[in-house]
Amino acid sequence: MKPAVLSISAHDPLAMSGIAMDQRALSVLNVHCASCITATTSQNQRDFFAINAVDANAFKSQLDALAKQDVFSVIKIGMVPNLDIAKTLAAHPIMQNKTVVLDPVIATSSEEANNVNVIHTERLSALLYLLPLVNVLTPNLNEAKLLLKGSGIPYTPEMSHADLALALLDCGVEHVLLKGGHGNTPARDIYASKTQYFHLEHITYDHTFNRGTGCAMASLIAGACALQHTVADAVVMAKMVMQAGWQNPYQLDKQTGGFNFEQLSPFETLNVREESQETRNSIQVPYELPNVFVKEAETELSFLPCKHDLGLYPIVDRAQWLNRLLPLGVKIIQLRIKDLNGDDLKNEIQQAVHIAKQFNCQLFINDYWQLAIEYGAYGVHLGQEDIDDADLEHIAKSGLRLGLSSHCFYEVARAKTIKPSYIAFGPVYATQTKDMPWIPQGANGLTIWRKLLKDFPMVAIGGIHDERFSQVKATGVDSIAMVSAITAQDDPEGACLGYMEEWG
Repeated sequence: MKPAVLSISAHDPLAMSGIAMDQRALSVLNVHCASCITATTSQNQRDFFAINAVDANAFKSQLDALAKQDVFSVIKIGMVPNLDIAKTLAAHPIMQNKTVVLDPVIATSSEEANNVNVIHTERLSALLYLLPLVNVLTPNLNEAKLLLKGSGIPYTPEMSHADLALALLDCGVEHVLLKGGHGNTPARDIYASKTQYFHLEHITYDHTFNRGTGCAMASLIAGACALQHTVADAVVMAKMVMQAGWQNPYQLDKQTGGFNFEQLSPFETLNVREESQETRNSIQVPYELPNVFVKEAETELSFLPCKHDLGLYPIVDRAQWLNRLLPLGVKIIQLRIKDLNGDDLKNEIQQAVHIAKQFNCQLFINDYWQLAIEYGAYGVHLGQEDIDDADLEHIAKSGLRLGLSSHCFYEVARAKTIKPSYIAFGPVYATQTKDMPWIPQGANGLTIWRKLLKDFPMVAIGGIHDERFSQVKATGVDSIAMVSAITAQDDPEGACLGYMEEWG
């Protein structure tokens, strides 16, 4: 079934914002966009005349018709002209069990361009009424300030952008994307929830064709949610499409233009499809990952590259495995210990480092970066959950190489921003060695990451064995990490040699 989003917003006669922009943006994700009109507007690029709200009963009749064929998991809300429309929407059954994305339009771009500076109290009241029903809120800076002032939540003009984003969570919404790129601010957005916080940033473009950009961003987030991605992934995906849109504008005249969404290739969203080389060859990824970071220092890190080609990458739980596998010619190996601590852990790591140096092998220690530095290991491998606690600057200055795990758009974008020695992606296939909440994406998904990460050594991991090995290698990865496909076999050395030979 094709996923669908219900867009509830106004009509722009020039089709540069509102419902028309929502439909164009969602088409890039191959998501169907249904619509419910809240108002008609009388505006063009140069002049703003009026907003004519739809009668509340007429608005309800649109919702009634759609509710009888409710195929929507996500509702995107744009212009809400008055409190009657807001109350009608909030009370309607179609709102039940939906992910709701709200782009809080308080003043249209045409109004702002024509210095219509009146604070639209009716629109603000309507938005405040809807906030308790909203999952994802996408205000710009001015909208965020007005919403906070209207909600009664403590606000001061000195509040930072981060403080504004976090304060909006107290309005009852689950996720906030505070957009940059307005006025003199850079194209940096802030994402915040009760459990997560990060920045998204891309290059700033100097053309002024920006009408409807808020509509597009919120619609793309809604579309990615309809494709069953997390909200954190959805905002990264939306940022990628928006950046491509900024790079591909079109003009109607000297003052008017917009995003050429129709000319963009469909955005590949890692949905599982049939596994075939023909399918992988056809995948096009003309998009770029934004910079994603929690701390500013993450954008300034630099880690040493690995010295050798990576190839087969065994992951083992004891140093004794190095004595068995390294004489075979293995050039990279990871020690992942989950059941030792104290002196036992230290002794195991120290022994593994000693063996690895004898064979000139690149040994990565999983998690224990302090011990990796203390005993002179080649590198450390960290999961994304470890990044916030680890001292990445200290790791970089120590000369330790860094490998990072990644599983989804947010994690891959953050890993790319940190610029580690390699990025690992998984699970490629279902695995029994580690419980993971992420859906395996197969070789097709791996092909997409390979195209997005052209400048980084890439390691594939998760459920790779037998005939899958050659399929994964054909995606162009630099390494394949294996656990049970080697260590759980009756003849681990034979299995290792076989995969090394297959790698070539």
